[in-house]
Amino acid sequence: MKLLLLSLLVGCMTNKKQIDRAKKELVGQCLEQIEIKLKENHCPNIEIYENPGVMVFRCKKPDVSRENIWDTWWFRLTSSIIEWPEADIQEVEEHTVCIDARFRLEAYPPKEE
Repeated sequence: MKLLLLSLLVGCMTNKKQIDRAKKELVGQCLEQIEIKLKENHCPNIEIYENPGVMVFRCKKPDVSRENIWDTWWFRLTSSIIEWPEADIQEVEEHTVCIDARFRLEAYPPKEE
């Protein structure tokens, strides 16, 4: 039980470090910056899911070819002026890697199966 708890804690710290690193790398217009990062990481094809006001996307490539946050994680793009419900705002802010006058970009690790 202790080993499971420790591995979950280490995974969370690793994710937080990756999000912090991503924040430092994305400077400027969120949409332009994520496009650059996806191109740099050889992501010509993007897997996209859209709902009104929300786009979720990820690099579409075989898992064995994935190398880092940019070609592995899921990203959620929303308007930067959305007012999030109190229950959601902490998670949204924790996962935000870029916010500008038009967009908020969040990063989420893939679910482990």
